[in-house]
Amino acid sequence: MIDQNLVLKDKEAVKRSIARKGYDVGNIDKLEEALIAMKKAKTELDELRAKRNAWNKDRNISVDDKRALRDEIAEKEKALGELEDACKELLWDIPNFPDEDAPEGKDENDNVVVQECTDYYKSPVEEHKPHWELGKELGILDNEAASKISGAMFALYKGKGSQLLRALVSYGLKLHGEKYLEVTPPHMVSSQTLMYTGHLPKFSAEQYKASLDDLWLIPTAEVPLTGCFANETFKAGELPQYRCGYTVCFRREAGSAGKDTRGLQRVHEFHKVELVKVCEPQMKDKELSDLLADCLKIIQDLKLQYRVVDLCTGDMGDKYGRCYDIEVYAPGAKRWLEVSSVGHFSDYQARRANIKYITAEGKREVAYTLNGSGIATPRVLAAIIETYQQPDGSVIVPEVLRPYLGCDVIR
Repeated sequence: MIDQNLVLKDKEAVKRSIARKGYDVGNIDKLEEALIAMKKAKTELDELRAKRNAWNKDRNISVDDKRALRDEIAEKEKALGELEDACKELLWDIPNFPDEDAPEGKDENDNVVVQECTDYYKSPVEEHKPHWELGKELGILDNEAASKISGAMFALYKGKGSQLLRALVSYGLKLHGEKYLEVTPPHMVSSQTLMYTGHLPKFSAEQYKASLDDLWLIPTAEVPLTGCFANETFKAGELPQYRCGYTVCFRREAGSAGKDTRGLQRVHEFHKVELVKVCEPQMKDKELSDLLADCLKIIQDLKLQYRVVDLCTGDMGDKYGRCYDIEVYAPGAKRWLEVSSVGHFSDYQARRANIKYITAEGKREVAYTLNGSGIATPRVLAAIIETYQQPDGSVIVPEVLRPYLGCDVIR
């Protein structure tokens, strides 16, 4: 969440910044009113409590007067609690401030391609089959079985398909494990943990919940990995912190019914290796640049055609201060597939999760968080199948994955 003091200090600057994301700035006026009322209520309550403490030492004050004061304090405490809840509800809803140099825009049409790869594997096939067709012919993908078991938008991998999936995860962990501390977190988290990263309360419709418990299936390892740092204060010199986690992820993909749902383009359950960083504010630009390079490395190693897209203010999402999408080209589906979002959240998540650090001068400050997908398997696997297909219907295995599969070709 944003720093509420900024609303009281320069409300118009806050409005200008979040208006770039298309947010209703009228809520900033509501928040200012609630904050002022809350501040006034706290002052009044403190005065009444001081009065109560003084009266407790004064034997001349009647029991009835003390009782009336006690009731007044209880009433003020209740009113203050309601004001605090109102402020918190508004703060949870307000998006992060976009970087000043982030591209202006309303939607994906205003995003900016900042890098495109020309050094990729070029198949001798003239007309590429989509992965859902070729995968079925090779016996490595079985959409019919997945639908029979779980319904639409699920995947079932078989034989070399399962091995290819496992190879991507293994290579991703090996590649990133040299720099990031590997963590295997729970796949279910509390509502509070999802609040830390901004996935709740606003986006509850996109999550899967265990209805009998206060537990949710994770949409990304970003959630538990960031949650590990909640309520932590790092000593001077302990930042940056790097974490890497492999998990299965679950998303409802709300509103996506009928859109790009064939094969592995959009699924409810998928395997992913996620990267999370915590750093000091002045480290942000370098850490983001390095994180983007880390997330690109496996795509480059796989020799897939890719591009990097700088997301505009209206498309980057609530929690981001800056966000880059890495997309790979799937020649069979004839479209670009987003396989990683890489960005920083400034202090937005860390303020929610109470992640702080001690400066060299001994001052306690709110940290910054960053995250990116080290490898999101479904769409990368789809791009591999489509990119590396051969005229005889086989698929060449990318060189870096061959040690994990024990073969050069999937037939």
